[in-house]
Amino acid sequence: MYPSPQAYDRAITVFSPDGRLFQVEYAREAVKRGSPSIGAMCKDGIVMAAAKKIESNLVIKDSIKKIETIHNTLFIATAGLVADTKRVLDYVRDLSIGYRNAFNEDVSPVYVVKQISNMFQSYTQYGGVRPFGISVLVTGIQEDQPVVYEIDPSGAYTGYYAVAIGNKKKEIESVLVKKYNPKLSLNKLEELVVEALSSNSEKDEYSHIEILIYNHKAAKFSYELRELK
Repeated sequence: MYPSPQAYDRAITVFSPDGRLFQVEYAREAVKRGSPSIGAMCKDGIVMAAAKKIESNLVIKDSIKKIETIHNTLFIATAGLVADTKRVLDYVRDLSIGYRNAFNEDVSPVYVVKQISNMFQSYTQYGGVRPFGISVLVTGIQEDQPVVYEIDPSGAYTGYYAVAIGNKKKEIESVLVKKYNPKLSLNKLEELVVEALSSNSEKDEYSHIEILIYNHKAAKFSYELRELK
């Protein structure tokens, strides 16, 4: 007879008899508590959107950002523990600066995805640490093509046409699955992403939506903070 699951959830390096790492599963639960973000691409570029709540008029709105620009063709959003997000962003910025200094070019999205993935995975196999309590969306331009990747707390990563992370992930993705088409224009993709996010976000739950749009043809991006209607 196996011990209860609680006997296996106190150390990240211990598998349960059915092959589970409970601390990784708990990290995924932390992600589900985070405000949702979406990354999507089409032939013309990339759209990212993130819901957030600004609870007081005393808060400086720009001090809370869910979508971060690493360089002109690399963007990151997260869902989960805010402090873990800051640690990952610092890591990626240092990585980007080091890559630029070494090779005199901007770091690519896929390279960043692999490095974050390696770091996340390493935190699942050593004692005295815990997994990162966030999922990460990495979007950008790779070999002149838009790309969207999701990185799980376990360190696994997957490429998508469109994907959501955080609270109500399944509900948001159900809207994307029904209406997404790779041939959508950038404007239509923006409308779909905003619809998927706002239709699953109540105003008393989130107050604003961040929107980042990268126009591949014009080689420029725009950022906007909108009130949730």
